[in-house]
Amino acid sequence: MKMVYSATGLFSVAAALLLGVHTACAAQTTNIRPELSQIKAEIITLAQSFAGQGDPDFSKQKAFDTLIQKLLLANPQPPLKERLPLLHGAWKQVWGPYDYRNKQRGIDPELGVDEIYQVLFAGGYYYNVSPLYTDGDRRRERIGLLRGEFKFDAERPNVLLVRFTQYPGLSARPKPPDSLPDLAAQLESGTLKSDASIVPTWVVRLFFGSGALNEVYTDADLRILYGADSNRFENPALYIMTRVAQK
Repeated sequence: MKMVYSATGLFSVAAALLLGVHTACAAQTTNIRPELSQIKAEIITLAQSFAGQGDPDFSKQKAFDTLIQKLLLANPQPPLKERLPLLHGAWKQVWGPYDYRNKQRGIDPELGVDEIYQVLFAGGYYYNVSPLYTDGDRRRERIGLLRGEFKFDAERPNVLLVRFTQYPGLSARPKPPDSLPDLAAQLESGTLKSDASIVPTWVVRLFFGSGALNEVYTDADLRILYGADSNRFENPALYIMTRVAQK
C-alpha cells in the first residue's frame, strides 16, 4: 500500500526522530559525568591514602595506572596548548615525590611534605613553593621558592621543557590572609624580597639543569602529570595535584 505523508506529518516524524536523538545523547551525557566524577574521586582518595609516603619500588605510582586510563577515556584531553590556560594558577601536591635531592624516591626530612605547591603563570614560568626545615627541625622553618621557566616541546604535544633559574627563600611564612602560593606572584613582581639563602642563583643555573613535565590530564580542579629531571623521561615521577583557590 502506498504511504502518503502531509507536510505536517513529515515534520512530526522528523521532530520525533530529533527528540529521540536528543534524549539518547542526554542519557549518555548523564551517564558519563557521574562516571568522571567517580573516577576523579577515586584518584584523589588513593592519592590522599599515600600522602607523605615514599615510593622506592614504584608500587604506589603503578596503583594509579588503571584509574588514569579510565579517566582519559571518560574525558579525553586536547593537546596541551589548548589546555594551558587551565594550568595557570596554584596547585597543591596531594601525592608525588618527596625528595628532590636523590633518586631513591624516599622522604627528605627537610621538606615540608604537607605543603608542596606549584604556581604557574601565563608568562611561561612557575614556582615550586614549600616549607623547608633545617636538619629536619620544624622550629627552624624557611620557605623555598624554586623558579622554573618552561616552553613547549616541539615533538611531544603534552610536554613542557623546563629549566630552573632561581631558588630564593623567606625566613618566615606569610601572615594571613596571604598563603604560601601567594608568595610566588609577590616575589616575581618585586613586592616581596627574598631574605633567606636557599641556593645561590649561579648554583641553580649551573647545577640544577633542566627537566620535563608530561601534562597527562587537566581540568578545573585536578591535574595529573609526570615529571623527570631529563628530557628523555627516564624514571618519571607521578604528581597528583588539586587546584588551590587564591585571593
